[in-house]
Amino acid sequence: MNLKTCFITCIALVTSSFAIAEQAERSPGDMTVDERREMMEHASKYDNCVYSEAMTNIGKHEDIRVVADDALGSCATKLQDLENLITGWGMPAGYAQSFSARIRQRATRKLLPELAIRKAGG
Repeated sequence: MNLKTCFITCIALVTSSFAIAEQAERSPGDMTVDERREMMEHASKYDNCVYSEAMTNIGKHEDIRVVADDALGSCATKLQDLENLITGWGMPAGYAQSFSARIRQRATRKLLPELAIRKAGG
């Protein structure tokens, strides 16, 4: 094989590798119903973990923000599992991170008022 043929072959291999990599990433719109259901099940497990951790530790701190932060931190691996699940399906990492951030924000918005009510009553 001469140098020119080798060069052209190398360029073709690199180009096809990029094309395969680009095709490997799926669009979130291509997600199946079962995949969406599984995502929401993981999100629900995270919500349950955060709530359970917070309620278990509510008496340990006066500041509900500390209780919430500890609970969110304790359950962070469940969010990482969710991100890994999504990227494992070939979805973009940015989408997985954005989705898990929304789930974390939603859990925080639901948790803080609940903690405030329980602290005020207890």
